[in-house]
Amino acid sequence: METDKKHAFLDKFQELEKYLRIEYVNGSYKESTFMGTLFRIRGRKENKIIANPHYFDTLQQAAQLRNIIVHNSDVAEPTDRFMKRFFQVVNNILHPIKVVDIMVPIQQIKKLSLDATIGEAIQLMETTGYSKIPVFSGYELQGVFTEKSLYYCLSLDRDAVITKNRLLHDLLKAIDLDGVPAKYFAFIAKNATAFQALGYFRRDFKEKNKLEMLFVTPSGKREESILGILTLSDIERAL
Repeated sequence: METDKKHAFLDKFQELEKYLRIEYVNGSYKESTFMGTLFRIRGRKENKIIANPHYFDTLQQAAQLRNIIVHNSDVAEPTDRFMKRFFQVVNNILHPIKVVDIMVPIQQIKKLSLDATIGEAIQLMETTGYSKIPVFSGYELQGVFTEKSLYYCLSLDRDAVITKNRLLHDLLKAIDLDGVPAKYFAFIAKNATAFQALGYFRRDFKEKNKLEMLFVTPSGKREESILGILTLSDIERAL
C-alpha cells in the first residue's frame, strides 16, 4: 500500500515535470532542476497557480519529498493529506478549471425584464434572498437591480416618485452599468480560468472597490450575450 502511494506520487510528479518542460521550456532539459523551472515561471508570472504562494509551497514540498524518495525510498512517504493537496494543485495546473465550468448558467439565474415593476423586483429579492437581480431586455443585459437602486434613483432625481407599480425601465439610469452600479460588476470570457477570475476580485480588493459579480460572455465583452454569472463564493468552492 505504501509502495503504491509512493508510485502514485512519483507518477504525478513526473507528469507535472513533463508538462512544465513542454509548456514553458519547449521540451528542453537544459534547466538544471525542477525548482529552477518553478522559480522562473513564478518570477515571470507565467502561471497564476504557480505564482500563488500557498500552491508554490506545496510544489516545493513535493520536490523535496520526491528527492528524498528517489534517493532513499525508506526514509519518507507522502501522507494522504499531502497527496490530496498535491494532486489538486497539479490537476489545476494540468487541467485548469474554466469559468464556464463553475458559473451559474443564464437559464438558472433569477432575472427580470425592464417591464417588471419595482414591487416585483423587491418581492423576488425577498423570496430568493438575492440582493442583486440582473435586468434584461430580451437576451441583452440592461443593468442590475440591487438593494441600493432606489437610493441611486433618488440621488439622480430628488423629485422622483417611487412606487411599487413603477417599471424598472423608469429606473434605468440607476441600474444600468454605465452609472454608479458599474464598479460592482465586470465581464469575463467563458474560457478564462478560475484563477484569472479570482484575480479580478483580488485586484478589486486591493483597489478598495466592491466587485460583487462577474458576468460571463463568449469573449469577455460587455456587448455580447450573457452566458452566466460568477461570484467569489463560486470560485472559492471550486478551488
